[in-house]
Amino acid sequence: MKNIIIIFFLWLLIINIFALFSLNRFNLEVDTAYNWIDSELRQEQHWNLTPLHARWDSFWYLDIARGGYSLEYNPWGLYNIVFFPLYPFLIKIVSFLTIGNFVLSGWLLSIVFLFLALVYLFKLTKEFHPEVDPCLPIVFLLIFPTAFFLNAIYTESLFLFLSLATFYYGLKKNFIYSGIFGLFASLTRVTGILLFIPITWEYLKTNNFKIKSVFNVKFLPTLLIPLGTFCFFLYHYFKFGNLLLFFEVQKSWGRAFTIERGHFDFFSNPAIVNFCLDGFFVIFALAMAYFVFKKLRISYGLYMLITIIIALSTGTLMSIGRYILDLFPMYILLASIKNQYLKQAWVFASILFLAMYVILFVNNYWAG
Repeated sequence: MKNIIIIFFLWLLIINIFALFSLNRFNLEVDTAYNWIDSELRQEQHWNLTPLHARWDSFWYLDIARGGYSLEYNPWGLYNIVFFPLYPFLIKIVSFLTIGNFVLSGWLLSIVFLFLALVYLFKLTKEFHPEVDPCLPIVFLLIFPTAFFLNAIYTESLFLFLSLATFYYGLKKNFIYSGIFGLFASLTRVTGILLFIPITWEYLKTNNFKIKSVFNVKFLPTLLIPLGTFCFFLYHYFKFGNLLLFFEVQKSWGRAFTIERGHFDFFSNPAIVNFCLDGFFVIFALAMAYFVFKKLRISYGLYMLITIIIALSTGTLMSIGRYILDLFPMYILLASIKNQYLKQAWVFASILFLAMYVILFVNNYWAG
């Protein structure tokens, strides 16, 4: 625990000082990576640490925390109902402790859940992968190129904690706790429902893959995992009259959940670089999934593969680097690499790209 606390606080201190300096050092023009980015958007230089953690989707979570879900018209034609409710609900609750400062509430929540995620990553690695130094996966997680999102007003740290806890208790054959944490995960983001597949695999593995075991009362807690997503969609039905409203509104966000769409507009050098980076993340994630299947656990590989497939099926590579950030098995895999040169090469590259993404994020550039 002492090592976790030291690593956590050192990372938090260093990355936030770097972020604050990055915000105030550069005088950048508006981002041109995507043609929909507001040409009037500018970074505001200041020394207030809290607001630099709120960018892009952060404001939608804050909007839900303040006023709930709505289909009222807005200039962008976008609606907040595509964002799952648990994180903004928690922001609303914590705001009573921060005297109504919703931004500070969101940031503090992300910090707390990041720490809890590190604890569970340590516990899972130590108990189920004893051949790996349990501190190494934590380091690989914290230097991942998009790791700053774990410290921002996004759902990354909350979802990472919940998915780790779901797996941890599933591997310990405590399917009641696993189902409960999985329920909360599926109330955090749409991919939370995917945890049902690897946990069902672990349940079947515990019962020697006897199909009749799914009709056992012990399997019922596992069904809590998809229940969270279903309840959110049911809420859409009762409030807005449409059970599938989530998927319809996603089209306005450029996500049609179909492999038929998706085009890339190379209108600027930043767009080309952005696409190359997204392409790298896809290749990297698929390679990691393959070796996770081969060297770690099938349930890990299933979770990674279906998450990547769902992300790609939306018809865009946008935000793929952030989506794969929470795929924790790859950090255990990276920590298990024996070739020190390969491991060190990844460390150097990852840290450099992490620095770049921090600079992009705090300066209102698109970073996932």
